[in-house]
Amino acid sequence: MTTRQSSELSLVDAVETLSSIADMDFDKEIGVTQSHELDVQNKKVSYRTVHWLRDRDAKESLEVIKETFRVILNYLRNFYRDEYRSLKDMQTIEGVKTIMVLVGEAAKKLDRYNKEFLQKKNFSVTKLKEYKELQQFYESRISKRVDDGKLSKWILGLTQMAESMPQKQIEAKEKKAWETKYIFVDLESVKKDTEYELFLLRKEDGTRFFSPRLIRNMKLVSDFGSYFGHSELDDPLSSLQQWEDRCFHASAQSIIRSVGTRADRFFHEAGRYKGRELPALLIQTLMALMLAGNPNNLMRNNPPKNCLEYFKDFQLFLREAMHSRHYQRLVAYPPNEQDRLGCSIVETIHALCRALYVHMRGYQEMVPIIQELITESLNEDGNQFVDGELWEKIQNEYDALQKVLKRHPNGGLVKVLDLLEAGTVRQFDPLHQENVPTPLFHLYMNDSRMTCMRMASPTYQEFIHRVHIVEEFLGFLRACSSDHIIRKHLIFNLQDRTSWREVARCKAIEGLQNVKQFHDHLVVVTLPIDTEFYHQMAPYHDENKAKVFMEHFKEHLGDENAGFYFPDRLKGELFPEFSNAVMDAIHRIFFSGKNILTHSERLDFIEIFYFFLQLKIMELVRPDSLSMTCKDAIDIGMAESMQLFAFLKLFNQVELSKSDYDCLHFMLFAPSLLIRERLLLPERFSRMISAMRTVEEARHEFGPETFPLVVNEVFGPHYKSTILHAQIVVPHE
Repeated sequence: MTTRQSSELSLVDAVETLSSIADMDFDKEIGVTQSHELDVQNKKVSYRTVHWLRDRDAKESLEVIKETFRVILNYLRNFYRDEYRSLKDMQTIEGVKTIMVLVGEAAKKLDRYNKEFLQKKNFSVTKLKEYKELQQFYESRISKRVDDGKLSKWILGLTQMAESMPQKQIEAKEKKAWETKYIFVDLESVKKDTEYELFLLRKEDGTRFFSPRLIRNMKLVSDFGSYFGHSELDDPLSSLQQWEDRCFHASAQSIIRSVGTRADRFFHEAGRYKGRELPALLIQTLMALMLAGNPNNLMRNNPPKNCLEYFKDFQLFLREAMHSRHYQRLVAYPPNEQDRLGCSIVETIHALCRALYVHMRGYQEMVPIIQELITESLNEDGNQFVDGELWEKIQNEYDALQKVLKRHPNGGLVKVLDLLEAGTVRQFDPLHQENVPTPLFHLYMNDSRMTCMRMASPTYQEFIHRVHIVEEFLGFLRACSSDHIIRKHLIFNLQDRTSWREVARCKAIEGLQNVKQFHDHLVVVTLPIDTEFYHQMAPYHDENKAKVFMEHFKEHLGDENAGFYFPDRLKGELFPEFSNAVMDAIHRIFFSGKNILTHSERLDFIEIFYFFLQLKIMELVRPDSLSMTCKDAIDIGMAESMQLFAFLKLFNQVELSKSDYDCLHFMLFAPSLLIRERLLLPERFSRMISAMRTVEEARHEFGPETFPLVVNEVFGPHYKSTILHAQIVVPHE
């Protein structure tokens, strides 16, 4: 194990350090942070140390401050050399000025702190060589072009959006169980891209989750940092917009094929009623869809309006049609056979909704693109495809691509700023924010087929405590009873019902299955992914006795306050007999019945148990489709879907084909790259890979041929079907 200090602060770290010092409170102890990297078993783990501004830490603190000034100076020099003379964007010039204002404010605060608390009257930050060089360069080369007020006005406008609502619309919830009054998003979360949805939501009292200081720092990092580093030619995601355009073009074509002759029948019936609101809206919906599916409108052809833009129009018209009074009346009072127009409208809308969820094929356009990215990344990293265990191959590809994507930094941050600057997005609505569902693979069990699909939370919300189910998902559920065939969808809800961030979405989704008209078409099971027990954090971090760990696990499974939710119709089949037996079997097969389980082993145990539990629920529900649903189906949902796919392959001694690898690569890379311009979050990826490694180690220990027999012998008696041997088929056009 080795430790090494990061050689240089990033611009993000430098801006954050300056901002923290400039805004520091003299009633609290002050410190500066320093980044490090820890090498553990050939894996790099980043961490930070804090150097408090006091006598015994003075030397280390001073070095961090000097390094901060050096980083800013280096970026200013690059900025002046490469961009300054030809730059016409005065907002960027204003951003440079704002950074220098932070430098000056930080210096004043540090000098005041030294004088009042450390009694160093003869010391001044402004006398440092690094500070003088920075100040001199700025004043002599850049300051003449500064135009006052642009950035500050932009920030003020954003933060005042929270106050633009009429007072009568703001409902203060002072006694809410989930108090959010003093909660704000921080820059660290923005950089990690873990809580971006909070930028689109309001607190219970109508205010925002972000502060002017945070927006200032984000804007500085985005505008100023984008001028340095690699050119656009080096950016591996420089063609991202064209990739998106191709995906939505292919998706539109898939929907058109799925709807088929229903659209023709509707056009025939609606010809005489174009003046009515709902028929007119539905005509616009279908026309926008057809234009999105027209190859002449692909971005590469430079059309006035591209396929992605037409697809967004299709979504807007469809939702407007479904929110109309006419459609709501048709749903509440279904038309009889004589009302041919009404029947055609309902049939067409529900066919569109069903196609939107289960027949989208657009993302498959990303498969060859991802394969090319992986190949280039491995070659650039000096690696080749590893002929080893599955987890090793995936780990190698992820690491290589992660290095290449350093040339496309701050993707999530830029996505957030784009939404805020546009000013048109006032709620968190994944379906209408380019996060559409797509089928991943099919599971065949006996004579039944289940489609595993990628689906974000089927909700939209403007307030953190108030959630609505999207009308398109309700239309999908209504379509489950069309053609006199009863279909069923199973949601594994992977959001945390113990968290103020997600509890409202959880309750909305869980409650939907209790609505009479959807009871036969929807089953929702909540498996928490972000609780203290799931991560084995305090008070469970020292709970290394296997028996105690499993007893606590069993207690949590039966407690909704611990984050789990199971419909009453499933509980009798799952607890306690099945869950107890499967836990004991996992302990024996994958952990050799050890009395002591390490922290990482307990994490793997939870993942493996979730897999067997999911299979049992699938056997009981026998859904036509299922989804691993988190807030956006990018990180948690994709990791769980990959595990389901990989574990079934490993348990059945199946040699992965090219299409299997394509499917794995798609799940691992496509959603995160297209929607958030980054890779799967490292902590989610590591958790998945660790569990996969444990399964493959057990497979190696028993032998590839014996392992499936052992799994069938030990776990088979707890299932009444062939779900353990379900065949996976990757869909093709």
